[in-house]
Amino acid sequence: MSVQAARTSASKDPVISVISGLFGVFLGVAVALALSLFIVPFDQYLSICNYLQIITAFAGAAAFLCVYFRYGRGTGLLYAAGALALWGIADIAWYVAVFFGAGTFTFPSLIDMGFVAAILLLSSAYNRIYPRKQVPGMILLAILVLVLVVPLAILATHGITEQALMILLYFFACGSLIITGLNHSLPDHPMALAGTLLFALAFMIYPIRETFFAGNPYLSIIGTFVAAGFSLIVLGFLPSAPDKSQVEPVLAEPPLGP
Repeated sequence: MSVQAARTSASKDPVISVISGLFGVFLGVAVALALSLFIVPFDQYLSICNYLQIITAFAGAAAFLCVYFRYGRGTGLLYAAGALALWGIADIAWYVAVFFGAGTFTFPSLIDMGFVAAILLLSSAYNRIYPRKQVPGMILLAILVLVLVVPLAILATHGITEQALMILLYFFACGSLIITGLNHSLPDHPMALAGTLLFALAFMIYPIRETFFAGNPYLSIIGTFVAAGFSLIVLGFLPSAPDKSQVEPVLAEPPLGP
C-alpha cells in the first residue's frame, strides 16, 4: 500500500482522526509552552512541562495499543507502547524521588536507566514497525561519530565519573535511535523523523543540563521537546495504519466452472 493510500485510509477512520486531533493538541500545547519560556516565563514552568510529558507519553502508549488491537499490525506497536509507558513511569518515579528527597535529585540514578531503557526499546520498536531501508553505512557511522564526540570529550576532560559515563550512555542510546530510524524508512515519514530527532536532542541535552547547568531555567525547554517529539512520533505513524480489510485480507473464492 502506498503512503498516499495509507493517508486516505487513515483519514477515513474516526478512531485515527480522534487520536490525530488529540496529539495535534499536545503538539500545539508543547509549542506554546516553548514560546512562553522566552515571552512570559512563570514559576511552575518545569512542573507543567513534566506533566505534559507524562500525559503525552501515556497517551502515546494507549494510542499504539489502540492501533495494535484495532489493526493487529505486529509486535512493533507493543514495543512502542512499552517504550512510552516505561518513559512515563520513569518520569513519575523521578517526581516520587524528588518528593521523598525533600526537593533534591541526584544525577545519575536508577531512574536514568529507566529513561535509557525506554529509548532503546523505542529503537527496537522502529526496527519492527518500519521496513528496512538501505542507508549507506558510512553515513550511519558518521552520525554515530558526531553523536559521540561530546560525551567522549567530556570523558577526556573530566575523567571517568558516574556523570560522564551516564552522559555517554544517553548519547549512545539517542544515536542508536536516530540511526535505527534512518535505516528503517523514517525519512518517508517526516513527522515521525522530526519527532525522533526532537526526542533524541532533548535527551542529549538533559544529562548535560543535570551535570553542568542544573540551575539554568532556559534549559527547561527540553520538556517541550519531549512532549512534541512523542506527539510527532505518534502522528507520523498514524497515516501508515491501514484499514481492517488491508490487515486481514479475505482470500477470494476460486472462480466457478462453466
